Amino acid sequence: MFIDWDGARGMTNIEMPRLDRDGLEDRSFGRFGRAWSHIRQNGLLEPLRLVHRHGLGASLGFVQRNIRHMLADRIARKWDRRHRVDTAGSIQLGALNVIGPHRAMGNEAVCTSPRTFDFIMKSLPRDLHNHTFIDIGSGKSRTLLLASQYPFAEIIGVEFARELVDIARSNIERFRDPSQKCRALSVVEADAAAYDFPQVPLVVYFYNPFSKDVFDIVLMNLVSSLERHPRDCVIVYGSSSHRAIDWARPAIRETGIFRELAVPAMPGFLDAVRTIDYAVFQVQAAV
Repeated sequence: MFIDWDGARGMTNIEMPRLDRDGLEDRSFGRFGRAWSHIRQNGLLEPLRLVHRHGLGASLGFVQRNIRHMLADRIARKWDRRHRVDTAGSIQLGALNVIGPHRAMGNEAVCTSPRTFDFIMKSLPRDLHNHTFIDIGSGKSRTLLLASQYPFAEIIGVEFARELVDIARSNIERFRDPSQKCRALSVVEADAAAYDFPQVPLVVYFYNPFSKDVFDIVLMNLVSSLERHPRDCVIVYGSSSHRAIDWARPAIRETGIFRELAVPAMPGFLDAVRTIDYAVFQVQAAV
């Protein structure tokens, strides 16, 4: 048994590890059941004690976040069934086989929701048909599959957890959608800090995959690649926890070669576990 602290608000869930059908620890499963078990273990007055301890506002917020998570997870699994894939869940990294020394700096694998991704795509430059889309920390591949509905030249996922790579490759083989415009999809099993970016125009997507220390290395490698081989590059950085956008945005600006594009605020879509804060940057071919 372990205690999962819910963000900066200090509320807690007491959880037992829950495995999905592939044997991965998935905290999206069984939230209601875990809550009921906690009440049975601590007595029917436990909810009142939690409200007294944390306050009514924080307690209602905690309940609201968990209801939203369960709703988004249900929608995600419906999307998976429709496309005969397995991309949903909140997968923990602790027991997975990973490449490289950065396991402790990686975040749980949570995929971008379809409506969130489509909204972000509307904020990008329009003519990206000759660009390669790269998802850094691609998890089970949902973002790759969503990107395939746009006319990219190629789509690549970079993932350091072997189990997630295997699931992603299986998903890519099974995925079929009439709106799919790019079928050149692949997943590279690698530590993102050691990944060599291809020498083509790029759209590089980050959904808060790891800590600032690793991000700084990946960003430095990307900048070095652009300086050696000048070409167009768009960076999308999104975060919904840890306030990662607060350090990612200035880090990208401080490279001196990217300009931030104006983008609209993200709505609170029901298929998203959390609302994403995001920023978009672009460097022209002449670096």
